[in-house]
Amino acid sequence: MARKKQFDKEKVLDKAMKLFWEKGYNATSMEDLVSTLGINRASMYNTFGSKYDLFEQSLDKYNTTNAARIADFLYYQLNVRKGLQLLFENLITEALSGGTSKGCLMVNTTTELANQNPTLDERLKESRLSLETVFYNYLKYGVDNGQISPYKDIKTISAYLFTLQSGLHVNSKINSSKEELGKIVTAGLSILD
Repeated sequence: MARKKQFDKEKVLDKAMKLFWEKGYNATSMEDLVSTLGINRASMYNTFGSKYDLFEQSLDKYNTTNAARIADFLYYQLNVRKGLQLLFENLITEALSGGTSKGCLMVNTTTELANQNPTLDERLKESRLSLETVFYNYLKYGVDNGQISPYKDIKTISAYLFTLQSGLHVNSKINSSKEELGKIVTAGLSILD
């Protein structure tokens, strides 16, 4: 008779995601995983597969959660310009809270592992596209409601907003000035003028 798992798979996956986010894929050892997750190696392999399989599952969870969180936030912001300003201000606050900035798991992964694995590269592209789609839908709402000029190329602006967000995550790792990062956001969002 098979033994019943003595742990919550989603909670363990959350812990793994946070560990990979903090340390990166290469710097996270099996010992780190076993210690942090609170499960033995056999249970980890039986439930999640290899370290790389667990990493991919962590990326998928992060991507889904992050895109939904941003979409949910923007959904309640009726003024598009103000909503984007608030989103980026929140991003800066999150990045600078708690001392050192972890940045964004997907951005960190891109800088650490891009162009090493076609499957991973596809995941990273899907993550980018999911966020660009969130931005595009929000900008489309702005166009439809007369808040943004219908002559603006909102597809390109969506890609730009993704790049601005990614750049802020990287910059916040070496720049802890909320004021300076805020000025970058203000300049960046002027693209909507």
